[in-house]
Amino acid sequence: MLKSKRSPILPPPSPEKKYEILIDSEQCDGCELCLLFCPKDIIEISEDKFNSRMLHYAVVIKPEECAGCRQCERLCPTVSLYILETDIKEVTNNE
Repeated sequence: MLKSKRSPILPPPSPEKKYEILIDSEQCDGCELCLLFCPKDIIEISEDKFNSRMLHYAVVIKPEECAGCRQCERLCPTVSLYILETDIKEVTNNE
């Protein structure tokens, strides 16, 4: 087998980190790309909520299950999704 010189664009998710998805509801246009590519199915489009442009927007339904793969962040055409990454050690020390 040939060795590849390619490397990942982003480092793989770390189990020592906690990931939180932040969604700018005013920026989101509800295109559904984030929920189609999320491997954990933790994002859905709101059915009863609208932003100021009268569009349904993405909401996180299971935030604790985010694996930090950043697929949603990379694919969002309106750049309305952000992944906040924190160390689990910092979270437990602050509590």
